[in-house]
Amino acid sequence: MKKIFYIMSVCAAAFMAGSCMEIDNFDAPDQHFTGRIIDSTTGENILADQGECHVRIWEKSYSLNPSPQDIPVKQDGAYNNSKLFAGTYDVVPEGAWWPADTVRVGIGGGKTVTQNFEVTPYLRLIDFDAKIENDSLVVSCRLDEPPVVEGMPNIMDIRPFLSLNQFCGAANCISHYSTIDAYKKNINAKWEKVKKLEDGKSEVYQFKLWVKPGYTYFVRMGARVKDTFQKYNYTEIKKVEVPAE
Repeated sequence: MKKIFYIMSVCAAAFMAGSCMEIDNFDAPDQHFTGRIIDSTTGENILADQGECHVRIWEKSYSLNPSPQDIPVKQDGAYNNSKLFAGTYDVVPEGAWWPADTVRVGIGGGKTVTQNFEVTPYLRLIDFDAKIENDSLVVSCRLDEPPVVEGMPNIMDIRPFLSLNQFCGAANCISHYSTIDAYKKNINAKWEKVKKLEDGKSEVYQFKLWVKPGYTYFVRMGARVKDTFQKYNYTEIKKVEVPAE
């Protein structure tokens, strides 16, 4: 009896080992999906931060209830993924803009599939300025009247972001400047309640940041609303060189 059991055990182990050595005949994902997130108010790519917003996709040809995947939106407003399986996907961009429609896209056939999205940002930051005054970097901007006012969530805050390289924003910045309350203006109000100048645009928001002599900084400002994602709308990025002492 023991001999029979031993033989059966050896056979089972050999079968399992053979199963583990079977070759995976699935092709690696190699389909290319790319596009741009376009600001409907300017016709240009959205001013974003590297990886802060994303394009969310669901592979509907694989499952009726698939888990989502996220493709990061780059700082230039473009997104790109060259490692997808061929299939049918539901796709929607998510970030610092009014909710966009989900579209269904077929990806496959060995061709690059391009899908651009036109979105409407919650906020527009204007009159951005950055200059050195003594040992400080003084930055300022204003808020333009939002593209859509009715139903817009409360404006949360506005603040500067400082970086030592060209990637600059809430996800890529020197933490010292992004965690101190002195470098943030809490607004917490509807646009109608925001303090404005005679032209109907907001008051000037100005910050004075201590910077090191001889350093080169990249700076921009951002403001956000209290929606699901709470991501920032941005100004352009400016390069500032601080003179050495």
